[in-house]
Amino acid sequence: MEPILTREAELHGVSLAVLRGPDFTRPAAGVALHASRSADLPSRCRAVAKVLPADAVFTHLTSARLRQWWLPTSDDLPLIACTDGEAPHHDRRGVYVRRCAIPPAHRQMLGDLAVASAAWTIVELAEHLSLVDLVVVVDGALHLGHTTVDEIRATMVRGRRGVRSLRRAIELCDGRSESAWETILRLIHVMAGIDVEPQTVVCNRAGVAVARGDLLILGTRRIAEYDGASHRDRRQHEDDLRRDKALARAGYERYGYIAREVVGDPARVVRDADEARGVPHDPARVLPWLREVAESSLSARGSTALARRLARFVRTTTPRPSGAERRPSGAE
Repeated sequence: MEPILTREAELHGVSLAVLRGPDFTRPAAGVALHASRSADLPSRCRAVAKVLPADAVFTHLTSARLRQWWLPTSDDLPLIACTDGEAPHHDRRGVYVRRCAIPPAHRQMLGDLAVASAAWTIVELAEHLSLVDLVVVVDGALHLGHTTVDEIRATMVRGRRGVRSLRRAIELCDGRSESAWETILRLIHVMAGIDVEPQTVVCNRAGVAVARGDLLILGTRRIAEYDGASHRDRRQHEDDLRRDKALARAGYERYGYIAREVVGDPARVVRDADEARGVPHDPARVLPWLREVAESSLSARGSTALARRLARFVRTTTPRPSGAERRPSGAE
């Protein structure tokens, strides 16, 4: 069932009482959506678009979620959209509308929804995400082929909030990552000064490819990998055992890490890599990672700080500012 504007309820043969009942949800003031579709993000966006200005596009976390990127938060935040920088301010409960003057080249269609381009979405996310979280997002976007490093660089605006962090993220990103956790494991190594090669193809002595490894520690035959919950599946476990044997026959050693080890004991990850390289372990080399991860959503402090930064988008009521409180045209 298509979303219904409250003012057009009678045209659809539905009373206002029904729209306010349990069979419908109100994703934004002025529009109702059948409850069976309330958990579907594209459906919610289609409903909210009905009460937004014609030039509005979905952006920031909403644009990223529609693209199914690897994001640091699963909180059910309000939808985030943007209108032209000269448009009157337009805010409703359930949606936060920014005024950021997205250039025409960065206004695109994703199916039947108007969204900001992938590159512009990343530029906006850089305003609020930590370095580690931002690298994960960029890796996911690159992996899916939604943008390129050159496109992101060309979209960055000098002096904009978050641009310095985004420059660092671009230097650390690698689109060969196939999961958020693989990116995180790679960053631990890279920030410790350990060179790794993502998605290395391993061949046997006959030159036949037998496996692909998450992270080859360069200069060694050690492969570091993230083992997620899917590896506990029986069929996946059987495939993993066959793959491990193929790696061993080719002369490679596989070290698998679970999330608890990656987050809770990154020093162990660095020690293992040093052992494989045959170099003395320097505990201080994990410090750059520890400093950055403390600011990310992987830590309790970083997660709380991110929630605080994103709280500005929460709209539980439709704002009705007085004339003295209204912001000047062109301000967000």
